[in-house]
Amino acid sequence: MNNFLTEKQKENSKYFFDNLKDFLKNPLYKFKFAVVFDKKIVGIYDTAESAIVEAAVKWPIGEFIIQQIISNDEEINFLFPALA
Repeated sequence: MNNFLTEKQKENSKYFFDNLKDFLKNPLYKFKFAVVFDKKIVGIYDTAESAIVEAAVKWPIGEFIIQQIISNDEEINFLFPALA
């Protein structure tokens, strides 16, 4: 995990990757963008942009993560830091 994530973001990231296989089983989730807060998915979005806009309004900055639900062999990672 990245060293520049907050402890809450690290916990949410661990939750996401620990459960990725289960998320991939849901065809409505695959390739979508998940907002993870408090170690649970709190939103699924079609685009990263819509996930960022919604998450920044609803959840404390520095506590949520946004991750695309995609298998490890298809994985595309990017980090978009949320700024206050």
